[in-house]
Amino acid sequence: MAKAADHAIGIDFGTSTSLLAERSALSPVGIVPLGHSTNWLPSLAGIDAGRLLIGEDAENLPVDQTVRSVKRTITERRDHVEISTDAETRTVDADEIIVALLREIGGRAEAAGTPLRTEEEVRLGCPAMWDGEQRGRLLTLADRAGLPVTISSLVDEPISAGIAWVTHRYLAHRHSPEGRLLVFDMGGGTLDIGVLDVDGGAHPKISVLAAAGVDQAGDALDRAIADELLQELADKRFDAAAHPQGRMLEAVMLREAREAKVRLSRQERDQIVVRGLGARLGLPTLTFERAHLEELFRPQMADAEEFIWAALRAAKLTGLPSPSPSELRAMGPDELSGDVDFVLLTGGMSRIPYVERRIGELFPKAQVFDDAGVGAEEAVAAGLSDTTAYERLNLLRPGFDFVLEYTEGGRSHVETIYPAHTPFYEPWEAMSKSVLGFECHGADFPGPGRGTGGLRVRSTSGEYLTLQYEGKEMAGIELRLGPGMLFKMYPNGQLVVRDATQQELNLRVVGWPIIRGPGYHSLVMEQYRPGDSSPRAADFVKEYAPPHLL
Repeated sequence: MAKAADHAIGIDFGTSTSLLAERSALSPVGIVPLGHSTNWLPSLAGIDAGRLLIGEDAENLPVDQTVRSVKRTITERRDHVEISTDAETRTVDADEIIVALLREIGGRAEAAGTPLRTEEEVRLGCPAMWDGEQRGRLLTLADRAGLPVTISSLVDEPISAGIAWVTHRYLAHRHSPEGRLLVFDMGGGTLDIGVLDVDGGAHPKISVLAAAGVDQAGDALDRAIADELLQELADKRFDAAAHPQGRMLEAVMLREAREAKVRLSRQERDQIVVRGLGARLGLPTLTFERAHLEELFRPQMADAEEFIWAALRAAKLTGLPSPSPSELRAMGPDELSGDVDFVLLTGGMSRIPYVERRIGELFPKAQVFDDAGVGAEEAVAAGLSDTTAYERLNLLRPGFDFVLEYTEGGRSHVETIYPAHTPFYEPWEAMSKSVLGFECHGADFPGPGRGTGGLRVRSTSGEYLTLQYEGKEMAGIELRLGPGMLFKMYPNGQLVVRDATQQELNLRVVGWPIIRGPGYHSLVMEQYRPGDSSPRAADFVKEYAPPHLL
């Protein structure tokens, strides 16, 4: 296993704001200031007079001249965004904006005395929902921006926040918590939920059981508050949409909405005095109350609760015995919440009292924390800079490929069966299917119709891992190729491999280890003995296979 880093830097490239943290050994984490007057850099870009502006320089541009939440283009698999000026509407390459933002992070980090030099010490966060293609896109853009990161240093954001909390608890109390931790990470642009099992001790082992996310969070509330403020202006006979400077005013009101949201986390009512442009236009003082904010936020929190229950149901699939999807669907909040020992609230939106109140009501038996040793919005960056925990981390799904090697026509071929980070199933399948897992069989199974091949495990850096099974080490699993082949993985780590002879091999991986470069060479497997509620391969074929495969 790779040696733990003595020094680490974490980059939280957020949808709304970006932060950077640094840690050496077990010393307290330090947040490196990236903003002009804050620790964070606004993840914002805009075009003015043909120039691309980044961060604070773009904050006061008209709304349609700016690009907020450009990170969402990766989530939504979009390549371009539109920016409007008085003269025209321009289509801009989203990747160019992301590269500019990441390059700005690197430049400001160096100016603050924390240069980003080596891939061994730099980690970058990403949403838990992202698959291998989305992660690869971010890494390509980070490389173009000059950031030294690799796929092995890309970590799910809620996992990082959980690691920050575990490390903070150990440093503060000299013992690690033990039990099940739910991370509720609501930032400006995304909601990420992680379910982690923590095996306590001086060097805790952390297993990620489930993660879920949606690309909607604080930005949506900001927009709703801004719309209410503009409506209040209209009620007072000031129509921003009809005003010559209306586009600029909309940008100003969006900024005021974000600032009011923060103040309302500390007070019941906020008096909003629009400075600058508002003073020149003679805008009246506006009033916004916390109760009204909570009313606007209530539907979004109701949706967030559904994601919590979905994540906890997914976590149950990792255990033995594993419940069936129909049994999971029948589980209510009381049964699901009983598994949780700790809840960690992270992300800037967790500062809203309504969030802590709602989450606390969902988990009356759990301890709820909003402190990971840093501010709630800084927890992801702090966890990314952890120097020890990533060497004892198991993931919720493989961060490496399963491939088929074979020779045909005198040439060697390698085809991917399972691409790294591919979800085992889609969320909608949990509501309708009777079997949940990743499958490759029939016409989808790669390779020729005859001969022999080998099932192997390959890291995303291209290095092959050996397999350890019953004390023996082997390069891969030999398969006879032909019709009727099957590869199946379940969330509980069970693997079913069947070759053309219809011989079936049942294996289980106890936790998917994080592969950090060439220092990790083996994947440990054990024999899987049926007896739990995981379906047999035959059941799977009956449900999914075309009739000619039966």
